[in-house]
Amino acid sequence: MKSLIVSLHDFHPGSRELIAEQIQELSALGVDHFSILVIPQYHHGKRTCDDAASLAYLNQRHAAGDDLVLHGHYHDRRGNKGGSFFLTQLYTANEAEFLDLSDGEFMHRIELGSKLWAQQDWGLHGFIAPGWLMPSVQDKLLKRMGIDYTTRLSEFTQIQKNNRKKSQSLCYSTRSSWRRSVSSYWNPFLFSSLRRTDMVRLSLHPHDFAWPLLKQQIKEILQMALADGFQPITYRDYAKM
Repeated sequence: MKSLIVSLHDFHPGSRELIAEQIQELSALGVDHFSILVIPQYHHGKRTCDDAASLAYLNQRHAAGDDLVLHGHYHDRRGNKGGSFFLTQLYTANEAEFLDLSDGEFMHRIELGSKLWAQQDWGLHGFIAPGWLMPSVQDKLLKRMGIDYTTRLSEFTQIQKNNRKKSQSLCYSTRSSWRRSVSSYWNPFLFSSLRRTDMVRLSLHPHDFAWPLLKQQIKEILQMALADGFQPITYRDYAKM
């Protein structure tokens, strides 16, 4: 089976409407399964569990078969110390929350976030660190906590099966004009290689569709993937294969 996995990053009360619009537009193309990366308390602000509209939407998507993924807890580095300037500032804009946590704090934050899944009876299957930045040695902690899978920018890991699959995700960086320009050249080039494999991953962020040229390119890539026979699937369901 050729798998197409579309993950929508950074769901929180402030991004709900943008992500809902993305899902609506991508569904019209024929993408009918999504992995939604949920942040329990984005940048230490309003908690997702306290926002009725967010909970209603996530419950709707869960009922439709989407995969709700724990995506850090705060998605920022408040209280964190150290870390390279490149990874903490240039690459992630101070959002690499799980880059350098102690084992105890690592597990504590996942336990905090998992309460939302328990309260809503969603079933927590996946954890993906903000920026995909998490030491590989801490996969053992995810296994201990019963997490089925995680991903990094260039890898999908079935935690319980100790199985790693190389897979580079398509991803757009939009924080500056030069980043958008590089993304617009890199992603079609990467897709030309990925379409010869059995997995295409596309990782979107809430503001990616704010740029018409990038939005059109994303849609064209998805249309080509579907025409090539790639089947939309969630990370959760892929981990079961």
